[in-house]
Amino acid sequence: MAAATDGRLKTVGIFIHPQIPAAPALAREIARWLRERGIRVWETDSLDEDAVLPDLRGTDLLVTLGGDGSILRAAHHTAGHPALILGVNLGRMGFLTEAEPDGWEEVLGHVLRGEYWVEERMMLRAVRAGGRPAQDALNDVVVGPGALGRVVHLEARVDGDLLTTYVADALIIATPTGSTAYALAAGGPIMPPQQRNILLVPVAPHLSLDRAVVLAEGVRVRVVVRGHSPASLILDGEVVAELPPGDAVEVEASPYVARFARVRERDYFYRTLMARLVPRR
Repeated sequence: MAAATDGRLKTVGIFIHPQIPAAPALAREIARWLRERGIRVWETDSLDEDAVLPDLRGTDLLVTLGGDGSILRAAHHTAGHPALILGVNLGRMGFLTEAEPDGWEEVLGHVLRGEYWVEERMMLRAVRAGGRPAQDALNDVVVGPGALGRVVHLEARVDGDLLTTYVADALIIATPTGSTAYALAAGGPIMPPQQRNILLVPVAPHLSLDRAVVLAEGVRVRVVVRGHSPASLILDGEVVAELPPGDAVEVEASPYVARFARVRERDYFYRTLMARLVPRR
């Protein structure tokens, strides 16, 4: 079944976080509500690519029941597919989610009536040396400590030119979306999500460049592991490979974007940011 091209939803997937007790019951409620309105619905508690790919190819909207981590996983799997993402926040922060558990019906009602806009967010593509398969991330690509847990020595080049060699606990290469995640905790700046810059933020640098660097759109960052200690390659919080000394990874903007169905005003970002970051008195 092809995804809808006329703005109307025909098929909706629901991703249920497997470790949140409230998620299965909410999924059943949402699925029943959608089916009553003639929408084809499929549900899963795993985004294993082989298992969901046949359904995902014909899906117009993927509803995630969880937190931002669930949306990061959804972004990986919807990249290159027409499905939009809509998150219902069952987590803590919910920077990327669109609805709260008590407001999903109103939000989905707007979406079913075509009263929504599509927000596209830049993703990063990481490719290890040696022609290994490319991998995409929505928040960040991190080169951090390996199994030995020691500081890493990382040579960073931008479009082939040497920027610096970091001696640090880790180097974060983040999107504007990721600027409010690990990069923010490490002292990086907050960037609006519509930008397409790449952000470099060292974590606890030792006698090396200790400032965040904002790079222009379209650059390619090459990170080479120097010294004698291995490093780990981490995409959106998941360790995907160990990088021995001499190994390298290249990071640039992905050809794919994460696509979200939004019903809020287009300038929602700063209000959401303050609501999430500033404690209520």
